[in-house]
Amino acid sequence: MTGNGFHPPVELSGRWVRLVPLAKEHIPDLVRAGRDPEIWRFLRIGPGRTTEEMTALVEYHLREQAKGEVLPFTILVRPGDRVAGIIRYLEIDRENHSVEIGTWLDPDFWRSPINTEVKLLTMRYAFEEEGVHRFQLKTDVRNLRSQRAIERLGAQREGTLREHIHRPDGAYRSSIYYSLLEPEWPAARARLEAMLARPWTGPAERPAPWWA
Repeated sequence: MTGNGFHPPVELSGRWVRLVPLAKEHIPDLVRAGRDPEIWRFLRIGPGRTTEEMTALVEYHLREQAKGEVLPFTILVRPGDRVAGIIRYLEIDRENHSVEIGTWLDPDFWRSPINTEVKLLTMRYAFEEEGVHRFQLKTDVRNLRSQRAIERLGAQREGTLREHIHRPDGAYRSSIYYSLLEPEWPAARARLEAMLARPWTGPAERPAPWWA
């Protein structure tokens, strides 16, 4: 293995995206990428729709990174390195060879090769460089779009952890957990690579939303 225990610096590159270390200079472009309130509807972090909110979010990730708790990346879309969101390793359990990822992405790139390749790159690094045995994802029980996206990755649905997160709005969140184990990785990788081989012309234009 050539990993360094999910400590920075790490940069991952693919056909469509580059994942680079999260940095404060990305904040203005992250604000633009995070402008849609639908992004934050089910997340336990954020929102990040203003400079102040995004600054707080980025600084939180960087503090957690300094403690070895997370490894965050800014998602850059080729060509042009358009900032499209953040993905981070979290719940890093080095002793038990387990890790989780969490992502938020500009809706321009939902249901696109961007999300697929971001997941492929982070999964490949975790399994093939860091040698993890268990790769975990979770999502709000109400977030059906996210559940479908995770299931397309080949991850196995495990169950629901009921009302384990106290949200900023005062409600409790229940999360559905998914995982992929090391023996399942080769088949998942082949599936994702086949998906990425399909042609793509770029994000479709969306009409201007009411909140723009």
